[in-house]
Amino acid sequence: MAIKTVRWEQNLYEDFAENVVVDGKKAQRVTIRTDNMPTYELHVAGEKVDPWFLFDKLLRDFFQYAMNAFDSISQVANAGLLANKGRKVDTVDFQRMVACFKQMTYKADFPNTSSWFERIEASSEYQYIEAINNRTKHTADIANKLSMGILGSSNSARIGPFFRKNVQHTEKELTDQLYATLDFVELSFRDFIDAFCDEFILDKYTDNRYHEIDGVYQQKLKEKPNQNLSYAYITSEKDFSSMPDEIYVLLAKNTDEIYAHICPFEHILVCGEDLLNVHGRYNAEDYAGEDCLLGYRKYTKDTQTPGPTCLINEMREDAIFYHQNRFFNITAVSDDNSFLGRSSLPF
Repeated sequence: MAIKTVRWEQNLYEDFAENVVVDGKKAQRVTIRTDNMPTYELHVAGEKVDPWFLFDKLLRDFFQYAMNAFDSISQVANAGLLANKGRKVDTVDFQRMVACFKQMTYKADFPNTSSWFERIEASSEYQYIEAINNRTKHTADIANKLSMGILGSSNSARIGPFFRKNVQHTEKELTDQLYATLDFVELSFRDFIDAFCDEFILDKYTDNRYHEIDGVYQQKLKEKPNQNLSYAYITSEKDFSSMPDEIYVLLAKNTDEIYAHICPFEHILVCGEDLLNVHGRYNAEDYAGEDCLLGYRKYTKDTQTPGPTCLINEMREDAIFYHQNRFFNITAVSDDNSFLGRSSLPF
């Protein structure tokens, strides 16, 4: 827009400099009318877009992403500190974690992080980010001002005043406010990292976490497809009744780098040395779909289904079979050599 304004002014000066004769005299003036003002049009993906609309949109986006930064930090606190006590990922935002870390239990366990949440929530900088974001996202636009200076006057860009929840927010100079918000977000993030690194090493609420299972047993019989089997298992010398009521599983492998995968199994059976001697099972609490989002999947102990029944329940023609992979071992039994060959190939 500034470039177009400069070009328009240059053309204006050229017209002014021309020798125009009116009534035998040179005219030393030029007329600026609404119909010869510079035309501001931007093209986005081949479409003409009003620049003032784009200005308002980008301003909304800026504060939306500033707010998203605090929501993302909250996800880190939820997963990294609350661990097994963490809230469901789709319910976590900044305000939810503020309320959570105000609880006396977590306030005592993580005093630095709790103090960080309280300090950010009380700051005028955060309150402005939240107010302008929620206003433009949920209610209405703000009367922002964008004007291009001509004939020596300066350009102007200001965020308009607005009144929300009985609080008057004054007009702000755009550049000053954007830099102030960026500085605040960056400083807040650094302060959070300092608090988080001091407290995540305390390893609170991380009991009964598994990063591997003992393997998957799969059986495929040509003549008895109703006895096809495929189940994940862990082996234990303990009595099943003495095992924890809940376990949390994230499949991970640490080689030159760390690989991880969501645990895909709906059930994990607990076996003795004989893999067909099943003592019981754990059932997944939530459904796990295909996603790049990783997390510990929660499994609860099934106290109602006897071990032999757990094994029988896994016998079905549509059993899901797995290939060899980096996350778990495969024990395959079959009278089909082709099946054995395929299952031994890495996916």
